[in-house]
Amino acid sequence: MTFRGGSGIVAPPMILVAAMIFALLGKPAPTPTPAPGAALIGQWESSERTKEGIGNILEFYPDGRVTQISASMAEAGYMVQDDQLLTFWKDPATGRMSEVETLIDFEGNNRFLEKGDEASGESWSDRVGTAPRSGSPLIGQWCSLFLETLTTYREFTRDRMYNRLPVVVLRGRYSAVGESLKVDMQGQPPGEYPYRLDNGELVIKSRSGAEKRYKRPETSLLKGY
Repeated sequence: MTFRGGSGIVAPPMILVAAMIFALLGKPAPTPTPAPGAALIGQWESSERTKEGIGNILEFYPDGRVTQISASMAEAGYMVQDDQLLTFWKDPATGRMSEVETLIDFEGNNRFLEKGDEASGESWSDRVGTAPRSGSPLIGQWCSLFLETLTTYREFTRDRMYNRLPVVVLRGRYSAVGESLKVDMQGQPPGEYPYRLDNGELVIKSRSGAEKRYKRPETSLLKGY
């Protein structure tokens, strides 16, 4: 059945509805446009550190907050033999490997005592988060006191140990406009810094004109700190 109007033949209403549904289903959904600076969101840490192992950890949040942590950072291989924790350290300057041995004594799955030599003494570590259901009880994240004043964090994966000791924490706001990163950090004058992404690394030009490179961290320690 067709309907005739003053200007000619008009398709029945049901046919029009079906055509509209077909057109909507057959048309791909539009791709959302990423928000400015969306690629920044998450954690970044210094690609290069000082000789003492100091670097910066940046975390950008979707709501415009940013945190900058100056921290001592180190990684090592490790293995456990009976009640001994063996860690294997690589000197970044010479490439030489060294081994450190400590005794560990677990108190359940959420706390352990670590005993080193007379110089390092002993310290307790408490678990951050939930203990693994199986495997080594050492797997996971831990915190302990360094020099009885600073909290240091460690994560043990299957074969790597990550150390992060936050020293200075700054918080502020940021916005990304084009290739410029505007930052208003507590205790510092507002700044605007050119930035770019280069082969997966974040490159920010500092006030002095030097470029600072950051990479995505291998560990989630200090996330949301």
